[in-house]
Amino acid sequence: MAYDGTRFVWENRQARSERVCIGEVLYAAGGTCGPRIQRDYELVFLHSGELTVHVDDCRHALVAGCVARFLPGHREHFQFSATTETHHSWCVVAPGAMPPPMRRALRLAPFSVPYSSPLGHLLAAGLAMGPVRTRGATETLERLGLLLFSEYLNAAREHHDTHDCAVRRAAQFLAVHFAERDSLQQAHRIAGVSRNTLTAHFQREMKTTPARYLWRLRTERGIQMLAETGLSVAEIAFKCGFQDAFHFSRLVKQLQGIPPREVRRRAWSSE
Repeated sequence: MAYDGTRFVWENRQARSERVCIGEVLYAAGGTCGPRIQRDYELVFLHSGELTVHVDDCRHALVAGCVARFLPGHREHFQFSATTETHHSWCVVAPGAMPPPMRRALRLAPFSVPYSSPLGHLLAAGLAMGPVRTRGATETLERLGLLLFSEYLNAAREHHDTHDCAVRRAAQFLAVHFAERDSLQQAHRIAGVSRNTLTAHFQREMKTTPARYLWRLRTERGIQMLAETGLSVAEIAFKCGFQDAFHFSRLVKQLQGIPPREVRRRAWSSE
């Protein structure tokens, strides 16, 4: 949960445990953060100023009053307002603390939502905790972190998640059946629209194609297995739907910037 920004005026990690961190930062005009590979689940609350963030190949422009969600494994580059200070808060939850159903829901959720009153109250409670020194305080902080993400998903539903039904059906199917050889063909069938229509809707809503979305799911699951199992790279590749270890290794390196064995080494050395 290290912070690697430049030109920030002050930073305050007011509450943190090994699995959750809630804090805030004020950037001077022209401040940046990254490029970096996101390791955790993160919400960014933009209180004032402006933020342009590149996530992989997608550009997002955010203004004060919105909350954005970031997922593990993506390359990010934050560029704050060039003319004014930018104040934002964040909540970070480590992947191991995020329940699988919530992981899937966050993957399908919109990138940003308006800053709701419940989100504000939960964030304020986290920021008010200060240094966490007891087991009870740690448990409270970690529950607050998950509540913030849960409320984010609730806010997304209330503000009419823009993913249409075809995209949602296909993405939900792929999230469960990603390792199966014919999962992409089955997802096209379940979507209930033509292949070209589904691809166009995916491009509009997810900024990618169904095939690329599937390969990313497989790669992200493989990266998780590198950290959590002792299976060989070839075994993991097969279990995640790859035909050979070379293809898996190439996508891991594209996503993480390092080969699978180095991903495992770093994950195991940090335990």
